[in-house]
Amino acid sequence: MFKSKTSVNSAEPTVIGKGTVIEGTVRITGRVQIDGKIDGTLIAEGHVSVGPEGSVLGELTAGELAVGGNVEGRVNVRGHLHVAPGGKARGEMRYGSLQVDRGGVIDGSTAHGDERDDGESAESTSLASSGSRAATAVS
Repeated sequence: MFKSKTSVNSAEPTVIGKGTVIEGTVRITGRVQIDGKIDGTLIAEGHVSVGPEGSVLGELTAGELAVGGNVEGRVNVRGHLHVAPGGKARGEMRYGSLQVDRGGVIDGSTAHGDERDDGESAESTSLASSGSRAATAVS
C-alpha cells in the first residue's frame, strides 16, 4: 500500500506549488520545482527550478539552478546557473557556469568558482558601477 523509502523514484521532483509560502529552512536531497514562494533558506543537493510564478527570497544553495521567476539573496550553485527569459536573479551569485538567456536579468554581483574561506574566488566580476547597482539584461 505504501512505498518504502528505497522504492520511491528519485527522479520525481519535490513541488512547491503555486500559492504555497514556506518560511524558514528547507533541505531537499533531489530535484525541486518552485512555483510558490520560499522566504528563508533553501539547500538542495540536486537541480532547482524556479517557475515563472515562483520566488526564493533569502539564501539558496543548489547543485544546479534554473530561474524563470524571481530569486533574491545569496545564491551558491555548484554547477550550472541558468536565467531563462523573464527570470530575475538579484543579489550575490556564485556559480560553476552561467547562462543568461535573452530577457533574463542578473542584478548584483557574480563570482565564478568555489567559495573560499577569504570570500574571494578565482574569477570575480561585479556588475555594480559607480556605487550604484547595475542590471544586466539580455534583450
